[in-house]
Amino acid sequence: MTEPLYAMDDHDSLPAAGAVLLLARTTGARLSVTADVAVALQQCTAFRSLQDHARQLVRQFPQLGGNVADVTRVLQQVRDVGMLLPAARVCAHVNAPTAASPDLDRTVACIITCDRPAAVERLLESLLRSARLARQKQLILIDDSRDAANCSANAAAVERFNVLSPTSMHYFGPEEQAQLTRDAIARLPGHEAGIRFLLQRDSWQGMPTYGRARNLALLLTAGERCIMLDDDVLSEAYRLPYGQAGVAFSDGGREADFYRDARDWQQIAVKQEFDPLVGHGRCLGMGLSRALRTLGLDTMQEACLEAASAAWCGRINADSPVLVTQSGSLGDPGTGNNAWLPNLESASLQRMLARPGGLGSALSLRQNWLGQALPTFTVRPVISQVTGLDNRALLPPYFPALRGEDQLFGSMLDFLHPDSLTLEYDWAVPHQPLEERRGNPAGDPTVPRGGLGLLAGFIDEIQPGDPEVGLATRMALLCCRFEELGELSDAGLTARFRAGLARLQVVHLQTLEEGIRDSAALGEDWRLYLERNRQACVAALQQSPELAELPGVPEAMGSAAVAAAIRERAAGFAAGLRAWDQLREVCRLC
Repeated sequence: MTEPLYAMDDHDSLPAAGAVLLLARTTGARLSVTADVAVALQQCTAFRSLQDHARQLVRQFPQLGGNVADVTRVLQQVRDVGMLLPAARVCAHVNAPTAASPDLDRTVACIITCDRPAAVERLLESLLRSARLARQKQLILIDDSRDAANCSANAAAVERFNVLSPTSMHYFGPEEQAQLTRDAIARLPGHEAGIRFLLQRDSWQGMPTYGRARNLALLLTAGERCIMLDDDVLSEAYRLPYGQAGVAFSDGGREADFYRDARDWQQIAVKQEFDPLVGHGRCLGMGLSRALRTLGLDTMQEACLEAASAAWCGRINADSPVLVTQSGSLGDPGTGNNAWLPNLESASLQRMLARPGGLGSALSLRQNWLGQALPTFTVRPVISQVTGLDNRALLPPYFPALRGEDQLFGSMLDFLHPDSLTLEYDWAVPHQPLEERRGNPAGDPTVPRGGLGLLAGFIDEIQPGDPEVGLATRMALLCCRFEELGELSDAGLTARFRAGLARLQVVHLQTLEEGIRDSAALGEDWRLYLERNRQACVAALQQSPELAELPGVPEAMGSAAVAAAIRERAAGFAAGLRAWDQLREVCRLC
C-alpha cells in the first residue's frame, strides 16, 4: 500500500513570543514552531509522503544530522493539527459527482503568421495532407506581415488551399484588421484608446507583435474553442519512447531530449495517426473529472499529485475547466536562447549528457523534444507552437508586443480563473523554422534580467485568497493593478523592478544550487556550467539594476524615458482590459 501524500497548506508566518505562529489560510489551523522549523516547512509545499518530505529535508539541511525518524515525527505533529493538506482531500473534490456536460462543438483553427509566406505554404500543404479539416468549424489565417508582397502571397496561398479543403479558410490581413478596428471603435467610442492599444501596430514599430495577432484570434473566435498554430509547424503528431501510463499534475516543468538534426529525432519519434487539431480539441473545455475519464482515468488517485504544488492543487475540483491545451515540440524548441537547461529534471539531463557531444552539443544545436511523457495538468500555460484555448470563457487579452506575452497571459488567466487548468498532451508536433537557428556554444546567461515576465509576480501579489471571488471582481482588480503601474513614480517603478527581479533571481539561484548538489553523477562539465551561472547570479543579486538595463531597451534610452514608456504602456493595457469584455461581444457582430 502506498503512503498517503501531504503538502503544507498555504499559510502566513507571524513572529510571536520568540517563536513563529503558522496560520493556515484555507482551514484556519494554527501551530507555533521555532524559526528553523518554520523555514524547513517552507520546503514542504509539494505533495509527498511524510517519509519523502523528511528525507528531502535532512538532505537539504545538514544541521538535522540525517535523522529522518525525528523529522518524520515533527511532520506528523504538523499534520495532526491540520497544517498539512492531504492529497486525498484533493482527490475527493475531483472525484465528486458532477452534472452531465453538453457535447463539445467543433474547434476553430487560427494560423498566426508574419512575413513567412514559404512557411505558410508548407503548413497549408501539411494540413491538406494530414488534417481532418472537415472536423474544423472554421479556419482563419491571421496575417501580421509587414511586407505587402508577403501579404499578397499569403492571400493567394489561402485561395489555392480553399479549392481543395472541405472547410474554407478565411484570410484576415491588414485591410480586414483595420476594418475590424474601425468597426469596434465605432461601436465602443468610449474605449477607443484601449482598442487601439490592443489592436493597432503603429506604436510598436520594429517590435514583435505576437500578442496583437493573438488578440485578433481571440476576438475572431470569441465564444468558440480555438486552436492557434504558429506558421512554422507541421500538422503531424509524434510520441517519444518515454511514454508512461496515467496522468500527472505538475507545476509546469517539461522533459527534454537532444538531437543532432531532424533526421536524428525522426528515427526515434513515432508518428501518430491522429490529426493534432482534433487531438487538441479532445479535452479542451471539459471539466477536470470528464477530462480524466477521456484520458482513461476513471478516478483520480493520490499518485497523480506527487510533487505537485498544494498552492494550486488545493483549488481544483471536478468541474475545474481545462481552458488551455498544449502539445510538445520536436525540432526547434521555440525558446529565445538555451538558458532553460538548468530547469531540467534528472532524466532529461541524463539524456542530454548521454548524447554525442554532451553539454556542448546541447548548447550549440537547436534540435530538441520538449514535452511530457504522459498527459500532464498544470496551473499555467507555457510556450507552445500549437495551443488550444477555450474561448467560450472570458480569457484575458495578450500584451500586444514584446516577448514574454505568453507568460503574462498565463498569469492573468490564473488570476481570473483560479480553478482552471492547462493540459499538456503526451505528444508533440514538428516545429521547423525555415531559417537556420543556431545555439550559443558558450551558453547563454541564465540569470533573469526582467521583461514582461516580471509582471506575473506583480499580479500574484493581489491574487484573492478565496477562489469564490467572482470573475467581474477579478477583472476589475486586474485593471486597477495595471492602472496603478501606470501611475507609479520613477522611484516607485524602479523599486518594483528591483524587488521583482531579485525574487526571480533568488528562485533561480536556488535552482542552480540544487542542481550543483545533484551534479555528482552528471559530470564535471555540467557542474562547472551550473557553477559559472551561480556565480553570475550571486553577482547580479549584489547589484541595483536600473530600468534602462531591461532587455531590449535601446542603448541611448535612459531610465527616466523607460519609466515613462512603462507608465504609458501600463495605462494603455489597463484601458484595453477595461474594453476587453465588450470588445469580444461587438467583434462577434462585426
